[in-house]
Amino acid sequence: MKRIFVLSSFLVGLGLGQGLLVNGDFEQDLSVGWKLDTSGTYIGVDRIQGYGPDSTWVARDSMYGFGHSRLYQIVDVPGSRLSLSFQAAFDSSGGSSSCWLVAALVVGYYDSSSTLLGQTRFYLHNPRCNWRSSGTLSLIDVKNKNWSQYSLDVSSELSQRLPGVNPGAIKKLGVALFDTTTGG
Repeated sequence: MKRIFVLSSFLVGLGLGQGLLVNGDFEQDLSVGWKLDTSGTYIGVDRIQGYGPDSTWVARDSMYGFGHSRLYQIVDVPGSRLSLSFQAAFDSSGGSSSCWLVAALVVGYYDSSSTLLGQTRFYLHNPRCNWRSSGTLSLIDVKNKNWSQYSLDVSSELSQRLPGVNPGAIKKLGVALFDTTTGG
């Protein structure tokens, strides 16, 4: 079994061209701006060039066994009036009743104490994924495995899909490439 998730050109901002992430284009080593949390076996997180729709750098999260990986950063934001845009591709193969893989690009909404208030997950669904939408969890099922452009208006997302998250309490935003087994 394996799962490969790649991300290119992540932009979080108040308007066009205004980025809030450090190294959101992955032009520098992943140790610049990004943190890594992993457990399990056969997990690879790296940055490569020429894999995506053009010759720019991309972050790649590969998993070939049990566990999880999360490449992430959490940044201070001036409120919830933000727009996000990114390019990503999801791919998977294999899996069994005891080990199904699920990958997501996770947008987390945090208060000033870094307490998680809610999440939006762009993910490639599989039959064993046990995630369910709620007032604090929004799931956006990615249907296309090819490189695609995605965008998210945070204010609209909160008002339409995350009624359990108080927009006024959001002081930080997290983004992560997340990969896990058994959908949990």
